[in-house]
Amino acid sequence: MADYDVIIIGGGVNGLAAAAYLARSGLKTLVLEARGECGAHCDTTEPGLPGFVHNLHATWLIQAMSPCIVELELVSRFGLEHVATDYCYAKSFADGKNVLMGVDPILTFNSWERHSEKDGLMFMQAADYMMDNLEETKLVLHDFLYKAPSEEILERTGKVIEGIMAACEIDLTFDQIWNMNGFELTKRLYESEYIRTMLQSFTWIGGMPPIHPNVGSMGALLTMMCGPFFPVHQTKGGSHALTHALVKAATAYGAKILPCCPVTKIITKNGEAVGVQLSEHAVFPGEAISANKIISNCTLIPTFKHMVGYDNIDSDRAAKIDKFDYNEQNLFATYWALDGAPQFASSEYDDGIQRCFMGYFGGKDTEAMTSFGTDLINRVIHPEIRANWFIPTLTDPSQAPEGCHTAFVWLDAPPCPKSWKNGSLDGLPAWDEIKYEMADQVVETFEKYAPGFKKLIKDQIIYTPYDMQRNNPSAVLGNWLGGSVIPEQWYMKRPVQGVLQGGGSRTFLKNLYLSNSIHLFGYTGLSSGYIAASEVAEDMGAREQVWWTEKALDWYLDNINEIPQNLGVR
Repeated sequence: MADYDVIIIGGGVNGLAAAAYLARSGLKTLVLEARGECGAHCDTTEPGLPGFVHNLHATWLIQAMSPCIVELELVSRFGLEHVATDYCYAKSFADGKNVLMGVDPILTFNSWERHSEKDGLMFMQAADYMMDNLEETKLVLHDFLYKAPSEEILERTGKVIEGIMAACEIDLTFDQIWNMNGFELTKRLYESEYIRTMLQSFTWIGGMPPIHPNVGSMGALLTMMCGPFFPVHQTKGGSHALTHALVKAATAYGAKILPCCPVTKIITKNGEAVGVQLSEHAVFPGEAISANKIISNCTLIPTFKHMVGYDNIDSDRAAKIDKFDYNEQNLFATYWALDGAPQFASSEYDDGIQRCFMGYFGGKDTEAMTSFGTDLINRVIHPEIRANWFIPTLTDPSQAPEGCHTAFVWLDAPPCPKSWKNGSLDGLPAWDEIKYEMADQVVETFEKYAPGFKKLIKDQIIYTPYDMQRNNPSAVLGNWLGGSVIPEQWYMKRPVQGVLQGGGSRTFLKNLYLSNSIHLFGYTGLSSGYIAASEVAEDMGAREQVWWTEKALDWYLDNINEIPQNLGVR
């Protein structure tokens, strides 16, 4: 008899979500976490000056749109508190202008209309269509995000997209859109480069780079479909509050979580996964634990190359897995403790930017954004900084001492760069050599968009792709989405063809499932954990639960007006 119904390898937020669902469904569930605590990519730490806490990974959180909020009682029972600013995304330009996206769609319309009446009208036409067809829009979003990818779901999604296009008087079919990249689609849809580049930057930080066909166009479309709702928040106390709520939920429902228990091997027998063996460095050294089902919340290559072992996999499949790409969705990050909130020069154009906790600077037009993406793919660090900025304390002042703030910049970067400023670089280890010079350039760029920024700095922490891999070896090359989101690793092809069979998480190895490196990707919407839990529960006859019926966006739309805004804006 197996020790557990389900073992989950890795206590990241998607592994924890899967554990909470399965435990609540009555299954005997064990989570094995290699680190001392869960949530490696959803953490809040104090690495520098006392009193200043930093969200080193997940910061713009979108679990508010997830059915997990209600089904796992994260808010009602386990204390998760959402906070926001009334503007949720901004792009600031060197000419002193900005373009904004608001929680209230009227705020977005007002900002966009200043740049283009046509673009502002199109935003409202799209919003009106989705509100008039709200139930179908919600259902399509739920199925696209929280069910295994399929042609049927893609076809239904396409019909809603074509409905939006028709409402906006745009003559594009879904097939045409699907084969575009994000740059091509935004140029077709919008006339203002301010709005185009803002949306391009937003899809980039959303994990769907606009330079790629399929991926980039769907990123732009998902942005359009979420625009009237915009469920982007932080959690009070920092991002790790989401981890805490999921740990509380999983354990309250009966799951056992064992930290400091790295798994060294997934035990197989007759082509089936039957258990795991812990590392000699675990708190239970070398322990073998059996289970009926195993979910790996580690990424693809660590799961199959290091834990299953290529000697247990046919050579063709092993070769495909070994080529899984981790080279995009990698970040160079610089975190600061500040004496006050940055004052953006573009606030003279629209002071809404001072009530926005995240945004982007750099890239004046689509051509500039495209050149940045081309360099990224070619492993070249672009000479100019074009990056996302965050000021978490505008939503939650408890993350810094009174009167102070935190801020940081995420720069999309090649993890194994081969050149920068016409000088050659030697891959991943080069980050240890260039990180201080790179951080100085980031600071100088922030100063251009927010004069006086440098004088606010009290402390600085630098975090490179090399550091991210060292912190979490499952994040190969520091990749934050469980592997690059590129056309050959997207939707029904994710992670790579031949790994999944009969669903969105079931692998070719019987009784082994993935909750990482699968659709949509590893993020705080908790899709991959939800999909894995659904399929394991279905296979064990435990899926039909009266509480497991929520849909995406339901909780958020019911509670949007209850979420506090601008708590840290002075």
